[in-house]
Amino acid sequence: MLKRRIFSVLMIFALLLAFVPSASAAFSYTSTTYTLSGGTIYFGNGVIVNTGQYYDTLTINVYRKDCSTTKAASASSCTDVWIGSKTVSLSSQQYIYPGVSGAPLIPIATGTSAGQYFYTLSAPGSWHVMAGIHN
Repeated sequence: MLKRRIFSVLMIFALLLAFVPSASAAFSYTSTTYTLSGGTIYFGNGVIVNTGQYYDTLTINVYRKDCSTTKAASASSCTDVWIGSKTVSLSSQQYIYPGVSGAPLIPIATGTSAGQYFYTLSAPGSWHVMAGIHN
């Protein structure tokens, strides 16, 4: 009798888990490094689409690589310095084209120095992004 109850509870728990969205459905991307001149850093010149089933928010973070070389070891070490971020919130299947056909670019940071930059994208849902950083 006890075994049947435990089995029933486990089956109900398994059914409930089947309806919970998987954590692996989250969107995450890290770009390659871009060499940018100083000034304002923008994100765009492409398309951003929420391909998920629900309203969702995409976070864009921009970082600068600060590298230093030690003469004794001839080795370089780099630190990723956070520069700024923006969020893009869209309904399911909604899209934007920042920087295309007159649509404004998304400004991320102003007053930056020339250097090596990269960006990360993250969201709980599913996204299709064909855009990048530039200035």
